[in-house]
Amino acid sequence: MARSEKHGRRKGTDGEEDEGCCAGALDTLAHPCCCGGVSQAAMLLAVLRPSLTTAGHGADPAAPPPDGRVSASMYRAVRHYRVEISPTRPACCPYTPTCSTYAVQALHRHGAVRGGRLILARLLRCRPGAARRRGFQDPVPPGRG
Repeated sequence: MARSEKHGRRKGTDGEEDEGCCAGALDTLAHPCCCGGVSQAAMLLAVLRPSLTTAGHGADPAAPPPDGRVSASMYRAVRHYRVEISPTRPACCPYTPTCSTYAVQALHRHGAVRGGRLILARLLRCRPGAARRRGFQDPVPPGRG
């Protein structure tokens, strides 16, 4: 099978595209390979053990840390995922930018409440079918001026 790394899809021998690791998964948030399952664990880790997620991770190249306390805590959780967990897992996010990049940008631009809602909505639609309908592009909406 040939694999398109950018979108996590595979072409089978019969020419049909395989949707990747999330194909047929009703609950992609709990699926261990997809963005939702792992980032949920990172968020939970940040809440339960904030000292583990604060050490050793500087600013993310995608966006600087947000100003608020809650959004900064969420940012550190996503940053922990991006630095510690994501490199050890195969790429399977079908979107550009990836869900973790989207998360740090949403927290920086919109803060904890609106950014958190945007992140949750993105994680709920992080599956190949939804990404295909959006052309595999899903940027963070611009912040309030």
